[in-house]
Amino acid sequence: APCSELQGMLSGLLPDSQITASSVRDLHWAPGAARLVASRSGWFPGPAQPIAGEEWLQVDLGIPKTVRGVITQGARSGEGGTSSENRAFVRKYRLAHSLNGKDWNFVMDSKTSTPK
Repeated sequence: APCSELQGMLSGLLPDSQITASSVRDLHWAPGAARLVASRSGWFPGPAQPIAGEEWLQVDLGIPKTVRGVITQGARSGEGGTSSENRAFVRKYRLAHSLNGKDWNFVMDSKTSTPK
């Protein structure tokens, strides 16, 4: 079935220590909260206006694995309220992979030769 193995992001088998980010807004938006359908909020970058392309979320799967898809969802902070600061939705992102955490390669679209 599609998404039958969610690499520990849903189940919690992948520890929070293997989910890192370029910055963090506050405790409610920590990288470890970036789990699909989590009871927690989600990840959101620091309060300074991020420059497009300079914020990132990284998931270390521990060993090389074949990833056939990525699922994203919006998030709402645990602080309640309806203000836009309490909601986050990623509209665009590029996907990259690395075997050593230093040398990164974008996943490329074979038709347009641009990063997916």
